[in-house]
Amino acid sequence: MLKISIIKRELPLHIIIPLRITIAVIGLLISIVTASLIFNQDPGTTITFLVNSFLDLNIFRYISVFLPTALGLSIAYSAGLWNLGAEGQIVVGAMGATFIALFTPLGTIEYVGVIASLLFAFAMGAIWAIAAIVLKVYFGINEALTTLMMNYIAYYLVDYLVYGPWRGRGVYGYPETDMIPIQCRLQRVAGYSFSLYPLFTSLLLTILVFLFLYRTRIGISIRALSSSFRAVELSGISSTKLAILAFMLSGALAGFAGGTEVLVYHRKLVPGAKIGAGMGYTSIMVAWLSSLNPVAVPLSAYYVSSLYIFSLAIQIGSINVGDAIARAVIGTIFLLTIVSEFIARYRIILRFRG
Repeated sequence: MLKISIIKRELPLHIIIPLRITIAVIGLLISIVTASLIFNQDPGTTITFLVNSFLDLNIFRYISVFLPTALGLSIAYSAGLWNLGAEGQIVVGAMGATFIALFTPLGTIEYVGVIASLLFAFAMGAIWAIAAIVLKVYFGINEALTTLMMNYIAYYLVDYLVYGPWRGRGVYGYPETDMIPIQCRLQRVAGYSFSLYPLFTSLLLTILVFLFLYRTRIGISIRALSSSFRAVELSGISSTKLAILAFMLSGALAGFAGGTEVLVYHRKLVPGAKIGAGMGYTSIMVAWLSSLNPVAVPLSAYYVSSLYIFSLAIQIGSINVGDAIARAVIGTIFLLTIVSEFIARYRIILRFRG
């Protein structure tokens, strides 16, 4: 009789890094082979699309969202808390930034309007996350389910605003607000749809999150929550307060990403599904691909953003594989990522017994 045992382990860093790189390369090879064989396309063309995707500067448009959002998720996941609501937190962050930009005097003041909009987006993301974690720590309601459902509430809340009271006067009936004032916009790089300011801010946040999680007593205690709430309590720190803090920081960073979407990319509020565009869900993969290490999140965000660009390229380029196949290719790569995570953390032992 065959008995299968799964035993937890921790591989050293010098093994995990090559393993992750190998999995990433295998995933890219699968994407090339799949697109080439199914549509009888020259592999050289597919490789060209792939290389260009990693070199395309438009990649920073996605990194600007994935990086801060995944940093926030890494805080919650390090505490053993399942925040699946980054999508909704991005959306309400965009809503908060739009409110400051369009409906307060601060939106017309240069520099002040930008800072105030992003701070309010930050706050809105944190506030949106509070409800789920309060229900978790005080009533035992699963936070994964709550945050997932709140994504759709955020969608419908923003849809109500852009179809109703916030609909612009000069948008010819489209469900969107008027453009935010020029003083409240972040300058884009010429010819591209991204700004350097959120990128530099996100890199600074990467350092701050790392120092917070690994060099402060509170951050270390947050990471210890994933092992035992009880042990943290015995150390003299409230596990309830730590859980709420971790979740609020997670939501706040996603809200910041939503704010930058308004100030840089859309420059107005649009329906919720267009703001989030699934990037909150993809940020979950970015966080796990980095093994929840803030220092590795920028590289993970770059890799996933490149795949985003690649999926668009093979849809509209000469390969023309269509949305379904493109998503299947990217999904396969992400599945391999999950496999690599399993291999890094567990080992399988097979035993035969008579």
